[in-house]
Amino acid sequence: MEDNIIKYIDMEMLKSYNGQETYTDDYLFFTDKLEKIFLENKNVKLEVFLMIYCTEGEIKLELNNVPHYLHQDDLIISLPNTLIGRVSASSSHKVKVICFSNRFLQRLTQTEKYTWKWICYIQENPVKHFEQGEKKRFNQYLSLMESKTQTNINKFQKVILSHIASAFFGEMIFQTTQKSIESETEIHTGSLRQSDFLFKQFMEALSADNGKHRTLEYYANLFCYSPKYLSRVIKQISGKNALTLIHENAIEHIIMELKYSNKSMKEIAMDFDFSNTSFFAQYVKKHLGMTPSEYRSNNQATD
Repeated sequence: MEDNIIKYIDMEMLKSYNGQETYTDDYLFFTDKLEKIFLENKNVKLEVFLMIYCTEGEIKLELNNVPHYLHQDDLIISLPNTLIGRVSASSSHKVKVICFSNRFLQRLTQTEKYTWKWICYIQENPVKHFEQGEKKRFNQYLSLMESKTQTNINKFQKVILSHIASAFFGEMIFQTTQKSIESETEIHTGSLRQSDFLFKQFMEALSADNGKHRTLEYYANLFCYSPKYLSRVIKQISGKNALTLIHENAIEHIIMELKYSNKSMKEIAMDFDFSNTSFFAQYVKKHLGMTPSEYRSNNQATD
């Protein structure tokens, strides 16, 4: 089966598909044409978070070689690095395709305590049928996102669209995994465990810090625990290493400055408490694969 994969598609590749029926930026891809991504009865591997919402007709596809069938008001979710194959649709089908980049997904889920649990739930239950009330709410988000993508997008509108997409993602995750969430709530009612409280403290401190402190030792000292203990607790609860969360948080704040501010590299480096611009450049290149100047040149929004 692997021999039949025609493409590995990431967000950068999706950005090249921009056209009349699509919208794309660093975080979001939106289209109503299946053929923008898939060729009939062929296989691809998408390195993005994918949603396909069938509004009319029928769609057939395979996720990791397991067949699924979508009818009207069905939504299917594909996690990053899923093999998607044998995509076909009835002649009368209508569809909405939404993709979120991995970086956007990390930003939305890094503070979620039970992220790995809803990921497991989606892997086992990728198809969701919307009842009337759910359908109305879902389509309200879609209509709002579509209206924003069809206007003259400037840097401020992109930020607004990003917030709408974040709310849409949260609503969609809740609707698709509600049973799992309710079950988890029943299990964890009662007093807050020490590890849960420490995790909550860590994430609140991380959010308030805005990326200025990037060592595990800083946060361990903040809560009077050893770095090893703090790391173990964060890994146990979130499924991610504490240092990974720290760097993801910092790089997201740095990205916003590079894209949307007019500050010099020296000013940004100082804002994030780097001792000099050389260390700042090394840090950004390690996490983004390019220097701050290169990233700004490639990604800075224009009015």
